[in-house]
Amino acid sequence: MLLIDVVKVFIPVFVIVSPIGVVPLFLGMTQNDAPERRRRTAWIAAIASTLALALASLIGQHIFDFFGVSIDAFRIAGGILLFIIALDFVQVRQTRMKATEPEIAEGVEKQEVGIIPLAIPMLAGPGSIATVMVLGGSGEGGGGMLPLLIAIVLTGIVTLVVLLLAGRMQKHLAASTLGIVLRLEGLLLAAIAVQMVVTGVTNLVVASLGS
Repeated sequence: MLLIDVVKVFIPVFVIVSPIGVVPLFLGMTQNDAPERRRRTAWIAAIASTLALALASLIGQHIFDFFGVSIDAFRIAGGILLFIIALDFVQVRQTRMKATEPEIAEGVEKQEVGIIPLAIPMLAGPGSIATVMVLGGSGEGGGGMLPLLIAIVLTGIVTLVVLLLAGRMQKHLAASTLGIVLRLEGLLLAAIAVQMVVTGVTNLVVASLGS
């Protein structure tokens, strides 16, 4: 069923993109912008990150084939990367996998921050790109590429809504509430990362025994 397939891939994609976690940085980078410009930046960030993830999911298998890397090897590498990011989420700290302090500081000074660093690498960072490449290359969730593309678009829509409502969220979401959300995302992301590694190792062992 298409809906079930979409949900299966939407959860890991949404968790790793983590638009709620980007809200404080988005507000900081657009603090001197007029409301119209802030809305424009939100649109650009959501569209650019969605396109980047969709492209990564579509060309992922071709990249694997070109470099001679198996999907299970990439699944293990991606799982390790996601686990590192999950630890940052659990500890409620800005992960350097998404953006470094110099990149954040530079973003405040830029005229247009929607694409860099908000869309890339904060929303569509190494972890989220690795995730969609693994999901696209392995066909996890069933139904081929369509459920993953739908999940990426849905994540982009939710990201847009979150960024457009960022100002209101800041007023109603205390730092402790945001911390709880990030920790829950971190725990879920850690579980997804461990499962990716276990699946990758299992498949490689089975393949080596069968050859």
